[in-house]
Amino acid sequence: MNTSQVKRNKRKVGEILLAQGYINQQQLEHALEQHSSTGISLGTVLVKLGFIDEDTLNNVLGKQLELSYRKRIGDLLVDQGYITPDQLKNGLAQQKAMNLPLGKCLVKLGYIEETKLLDVLAAQLDLQHINLENFKFNASMTRMISEEMARSYKVIPLYENNGVLTVAMVDPTNLRSLDHIKFKTGKDVEPVIGTEAEILAAIDRAYVGGKDTLSDLIGGDEDKDLVLEGGKDEKEEELVGDEEGRQIIKIVNLIVSEAIRLGASDVHLEPQERNMRIRYRVDGELTEQNPIPARLMIQITSRLKVLGGMDIAEKRRPLDGRAHIQYRGKEVDLRLSTFPMLLRSRGVVEKMVIRIIDPNSEIASIDKIGFSKTVYPTIARLIELPDGIILTTGPTGSGKSSTLYAFIKQVAGPGVNVVTMEDPVEKNIPGISQGQINNAAGFTFAAGMRAILRQDPDVIMLGEMRDKETSEMAIQAALTGHLVISTLHTNDAAGAFTRLLDMGVEPFLVTSCVKGVLAQRLCRRICDKCKQQVQVPDVVLEGIGIRAGTPFYQGKGCQNCNNSGYRGRLALFELLVPDEQICRMILERKSSDEIKGYAIRQLGMATLRRDGLEKALAGLTTIEQVVAVSQAEM
Repeated sequence: MNTSQVKRNKRKVGEILLAQGYINQQQLEHALEQHSSTGISLGTVLVKLGFIDEDTLNNVLGKQLELSYRKRIGDLLVDQGYITPDQLKNGLAQQKAMNLPLGKCLVKLGYIEETKLLDVLAAQLDLQHINLENFKFNASMTRMISEEMARSYKVIPLYENNGVLTVAMVDPTNLRSLDHIKFKTGKDVEPVIGTEAEILAAIDRAYVGGKDTLSDLIGGDEDKDLVLEGGKDEKEEELVGDEEGRQIIKIVNLIVSEAIRLGASDVHLEPQERNMRIRYRVDGELTEQNPIPARLMIQITSRLKVLGGMDIAEKRRPLDGRAHIQYRGKEVDLRLSTFPMLLRSRGVVEKMVIRIIDPNSEIASIDKIGFSKTVYPTIARLIELPDGIILTTGPTGSGKSSTLYAFIKQVAGPGVNVVTMEDPVEKNIPGISQGQINNAAGFTFAAGMRAILRQDPDVIMLGEMRDKETSEMAIQAALTGHLVISTLHTNDAAGAFTRLLDMGVEPFLVTSCVKGVLAQRLCRRICDKCKQQVQVPDVVLEGIGIRAGTPFYQGKGCQNCNNSGYRGRLALFELLVPDEQICRMILERKSSDEIKGYAIRQLGMATLRRDGLEKALAGLTTIEQVVAVSQAEM
């Protein structure tokens, strides 16, 4: 490699960071001057100058190795301690039989990870190994190379600088491929190195309308749809019968697969006058995606309705549907819901929301869902009671179902008969009889309760106590020696008692059966990768009753959390166990505020706000999140 080429490769790290917007041209030139005068690697100079942090450098480029000599790759791997001499000997023996380069042969034998091999190769060839997982692609760049060519050569264009096109390749030593790319683009081409899986995944993301993640969703067979019970119908055959129909299927698969990849719980498809807005709910927050052209709105909605087994001709009333798909070999359940809405220029159109459920996700145990040290022993005692009612309360999306599943997991066993009624059944638990509510067929919560009592249950789980009839039957079950676990929609724990009274349940029945009420909320968890201590203004701390100068935490944003500062969610809890005085207050029909005030002052109940502030002090979440989901103490 000539001297000028070596210098170009030394600048490559700066060009990649510049193309991705992490540094500006002035910062790059300053860092290059420092690099030339000190001899320190450019990446290290950029970190030391504070232009980027080390996590960003590693996320964009991967861990780079510095080698000042050249030798055969096998010997190099042995010298660096990545493989043993015996492994190298076996790899050389197997290489001819496998008909693979030595490096790929060693990866296939499990002796070294592909990413580590590429780091060594990159250093040996004086090339840059780039991490493409979070790379932001520019459509003007990807248009320079056709998708067919990109997949054939396992190459993807990254950026252009001074007439030189930088591309990521699996095999940058393939001069024939480089010459062909140079001929097609009319530009000088310089390669960086990437793994085959990274480059193919990057092509899936960068080339809209290409093969995309269709193969992930349907097991690699492009001729099959996302499979439902009953197979295809005539409407679906019409939809996929032409090129536009096939394109609609690919767009729908892209929407769903991207939502699953980002960990979204819901997808919102909202028709507008000019386009269809797409929003993903990730960690409880809605984030907007690129919109869909208006001309495709009806076809996309129809495709999703076919997927969910819904009537595509019915657009005047809300519909519900469900689908089962596979994503990268894992089963995923979709719950689909339409809502007719009126647009001025388009008339009645359908908004659609897709709930994404992982039926195989592990159910957390009660010691893992975030109870404080004071609340956990009481909860553990309550769910072991032989009878009574335990309620969880909170708005939709506050994690009540997950808490119920944790309770069921704790009490289930060979000697306990657990029967549930849910709408819908979100997760199947082995050994548990789970009932799916079907109002159209007459299987309501009330009808189900009458049937459950003839099933000899020990523990009954109700998805929701939503009316007087269901509540009274649940109370009768509790009075006759069953433990009933259910949910209510109230703002706090004390509100559960007044809610039951408002339904028409007699106060003496409430005091006889309800053993505990657990209110909860979900808030966003600080990203562990970029968490840092911050000083909150004293006026803010004083407003929430915290001593001035108390340190808290927040995430500054990194690749791990998509620069949001948050990753995942955690629950805040408020547990109220009624004593004799609270029972008297219920009999006297006192307000929920009076009950809550007594529980805080006399029983020392930790409210949602207090539990949240304790978790914020521990660095699990931020004050902003706690204040947003909880009310101030009385």
